[in-house]
Amino acid sequence: MADDRITYRAREGISCPICKNNFRREELLTGGGRMNAGELTDELHRIYLPTQKHGHVYPLIYPVSVCPSCWYAAYPRHFSALKREDYPQLESRIEERKKIVQPLFQDLDFGKNRRLEEGVASHFLAALCYEYRSPITAPTFLRGLSFLRAGWLAMDLDRQKEGRNYDSMARIFLRKAAFFYNDALELGLSGKEDIEDISHHGPDLDNNFGFDGVLYLVGVLQLKYGQRADRGSRISALKRARTAVSRIVGMGLSTKAKPSPLLDLGRKLHKSIKLELEAGET
Repeated sequence: MADDRITYRAREGISCPICKNNFRREELLTGGGRMNAGELTDELHRIYLPTQKHGHVYPLIYPVSVCPSCWYAAYPRHFSALKREDYPQLESRIEERKKIVQPLFQDLDFGKNRRLEEGVASHFLAALCYEYRSPITAPTFLRGLSFLRAGWLAMDLDRQKEGRNYDSMARIFLRKAAFFYNDALELGLSGKEDIEDISHHGPDLDNNFGFDGVLYLVGVLQLKYGQRADRGSRISALKRARTAVSRIVGMGLSTKAKPSPLLDLGRKLHKSIKLELEAGET
C-alpha cells in the first residue's frame, strides 16, 4: 500500500531546556515522489513543483525545532545546547515572543502537523531566539538565514492565500535578512563571530553553497532589499556588497567549492551592482 504521508514524528522525544515540556519533532519523509525539484532562484532558493500525488511540499517548513509550549525555537544542533547565560533571557521572553508572533497568523499550533503558517512562524521565532544565544552559535548569521527562509515561505503563503498581505510580510523579513547577512559578514571578518566554520550555510536545504554563498547573498539581498531612502548610504552598502561578490567571481574558474551556478549568478550580480553604482554616480 502506498504511503501518502509527507511527514512523520520522530521516535525519540525532546525535552525543552526552557520549560521542560516534552515533544517529538515532525520530520519530512523523502523519496516516493514527494518532492519534485525545480529551478534555483537568484537567491539560491530551490523551488519545488507540486506533484499529482502529494501536491505542494515545502521542505523549509520543518528545519527549526519549536517547543509547542513556550515557543523557544532553534535549529536542532543548538536546541538543547544552551549556555547558562542564554537561559534567563530566553525564559523571561516567553510571553514577549508569543505576543510578537501570534497575531500574525491564525491558530498557530506547533503540537500539530505544520502548515506554511507554522513554517514561517518557526523561522521568525528562531530569529527572535538567536538574538540571545552565545556568539559560538554564529547567531547573527542564523538570524539572517532564518529571516531569509521566513521571507521565502511567506511568499509561498501569499501565493496560497492571496489578499492577506503576506507579500508585505515577506518583504519585511527579506529586508531584515539583508541587514543580518551584512552584519554577519562584518562580524565574521572582525573575528567576533565565526561564520566560516558552519556545517551547512545553505541557504536552502539541498545545496550547501558555503561561505561563498554567504558572500553572494550579502550582495543579492543588498541589491534587491537594501534600503533606498538614503542614496549615499545605499551607494556605500552596494560598494561593500560588490567587494564581497568580487571574492566569489575571482578568477572565474568553476571548482567543487565554487560550483558554476554560483559563479554564473555571481557574475550577473556583480554586473547589476556595477550598473546601479554607475547610474548613481552620473
